[in-house]
Amino acid sequence: MLLLSRVLPLYAGILLGSLVISLWMGLSLTQFTSSLWREVTSFQTLGIALIIAMILVLGDLLKRTGQLERIVSAFRLLSSGSRLTAAALPALIGLLPMPGGAIFSAPMIETALKDDRVEPELKVAVNYWFRHIWEFWWPLCPGLILAISLLGVPSWQVLVAQSPLSIGSLIAGIMFILPLVPNGESAGSVVTAENLRVFAREVMPITLVVAVLFGTEAVLQILEYSLGRTLAWPKPLNFVLALSSAVMLVIVRNSMSLPAVRAAVFNRNTVSMIAIVMAIMIFKGVLTDSHAIEQVQVELTHSQIPPLLIIALLPLIAGFVTGIGVGFVGASFPLVMTLFPEDCSPLPFAALAYGFGFMGMMLSPIHVCLLVSQEYFAVEMTQGYRYLWKPVLFSLGWTVAVFLVYHLIRMQIFAG
Repeated sequence: MLLLSRVLPLYAGILLGSLVISLWMGLSLTQFTSSLWREVTSFQTLGIALIIAMILVLGDLLKRTGQLERIVSAFRLLSSGSRLTAAALPALIGLLPMPGGAIFSAPMIETALKDDRVEPELKVAVNYWFRHIWEFWWPLCPGLILAISLLGVPSWQVLVAQSPLSIGSLIAGIMFILPLVPNGESAGSVVTAENLRVFAREVMPITLVVAVLFGTEAVLQILEYSLGRTLAWPKPLNFVLALSSAVMLVIVRNSMSLPAVRAAVFNRNTVSMIAIVMAIMIFKGVLTDSHAIEQVQVELTHSQIPPLLIIALLPLIAGFVTGIGVGFVGASFPLVMTLFPEDCSPLPFAALAYGFGFMGMMLSPIHVCLLVSQEYFAVEMTQGYRYLWKPVLFSLGWTVAVFLVYHLIRMQIFAG
């Protein structure tokens, strides 16, 4: 956090921090170099970098053609003002579980609030918070998919059990972030067939991403079922196909010239974002190789901290230091699940662990969405938390309340 400032570029700060932590945890320079090379050349890292690059290209194309502004204008005709527009657009993009997807909605926030005097720190909070309100239960989120596989219970039970956490996150955003956004003047919101048609036409690139993403996944599942085996199909390719379709649609529909397309593809901001992704994955690799999270679990246990606190604190810490859903689930769930009571459902305890891990991730200084939002709106790291700590505290309290309600219901069942 000290290095992620204006003193160093973000990617350099994360990389240097990775080196310091590597040496602190006893890894040699050779081991650090090995981790660095493995992560930079891994298929996962290259896939994420390609996806984020394509998101940036799509966003740039939408902006250059004026379609981004038309999307916001069309939605304003359906909403009561810029406040609802600013919250709804990142929430819409949040249905696409793309790494760093906040960079997709950031230009929309900029456009929606361009006529209002809004601090860039508040724009970061709106874009960042409302993009993530679905991830407690949305079945396409990689972190949730990993949690379901580890828990070994039916998917629908996990989705239902954790859906109240999304309600708490939404309430937190409405209570602590949205009231600070000037509502602006609406163009006279009227939900008519014509307004809906205009919005549907302008938002078609985003709709196409969703359709291709779901369609590809459905086709793959049908093929696997028909063949009776799992296909060696890389998941990032689904996003690449979906984003490529949307890029082509924007180019064709807006009759873009080759120089304009070339300028969007070779934007220098893309290189900076790819460097940030590479640095984050190197940091993740160092945490894995040094067994840092496992050491935290050992220290907490030796300190005789009650198991329930460990179930909450270990995912919180893991989320903070990894900054990614798969990271905090993969690092903490195999450990905290050993502390779940064996005489009852694991779902209440899983919701407690996931809720705390998720909020740790939301506060993480290396969360890709937070970094790209701060980079886009030119906000320093220390200022990026100004509007986040209150909704985070509320969400943590809400998670505890949900767990207590589940616990009370369980006690009532046993008493009956």
